[in-house]
Amino acid sequence: MQFIPFTMLFHKVLLGNALLLPTCAHDLLFDRDLPLPIAVNAQSYTDCANSAWPPSNVGVELVPQAPDDELRVMVDEMSAANIDATITKLVSFGTRHTLATLNSSTHGITAARDWIASEMQKYAAESNGTMTVEVQSYVQGVASRIPFPVTISNVLAKVTGSEDPSRVYVMTGHYDSRVTDVLDYESDAPGANDDASGTASACYLSTIEIIEADSSSCNGTCACTSQASAKVYYHSRCCGW
Repeated sequence: MQFIPFTMLFHKVLLGNALLLPTCAHDLLFDRDLPLPIAVNAQSYTDCANSAWPPSNVGVELVPQAPDDELRVMVDEMSAANIDATITKLVSFGTRHTLATLNSSTHGITAARDWIASEMQKYAAESNGTMTVEVQSYVQGVASRIPFPVTISNVLAKVTGSEDPSRVYVMTGHYDSRVTDVLDYESDAPGANDDASGTASACYLSTIEIIEADSSSCNGTCACTSQASAKVYYHSRCCGW
């Protein structure tokens, strides 16, 4: 039988407590009731209280909000096939690099911009006047990552609210893409995840908002934007943010 010296055992106990206590300290110091998890995989994550380290009594813990019936209806109207088709189409433009302003209807960021705008215009035509679409553009001069002047354009679709149109909700994705070399605007950069998926979601959400506006349940104004650059200091100038 192997015996462990008492001093070694005591050292291990102290070390174990030193590692365990910080993970529980928040709960020990700030006991609070947590809401029931609403995510299907909630058990895979550490709850907010345990992960808020170092402990602090500043602010309050965010309480997850379960979707109400109206939101569930909107979610049920989402079409994965439609979003997937939009992603596939955006990938087909080869590269959507900010500098790839090519004279082509099938390749480059200009072609992608025009296609996004045309799709939004189709949605607007079915909105009974509640949705407007505009392409906001400006010429960016030579700057960081911009070796020559280039036109930067955002596509903005706005669904006007029925009760409080001055309250605006903004949903956005950037439709540009790039490879590792930030100045390589010739190589194909499909950008399906970054960020054709965000653009596709923003585009499709605008159709859901049209449905809500028609049912007079769209209280605030919803602005769905497809931005020409992930770099906020370029696309924000276009939007006036």
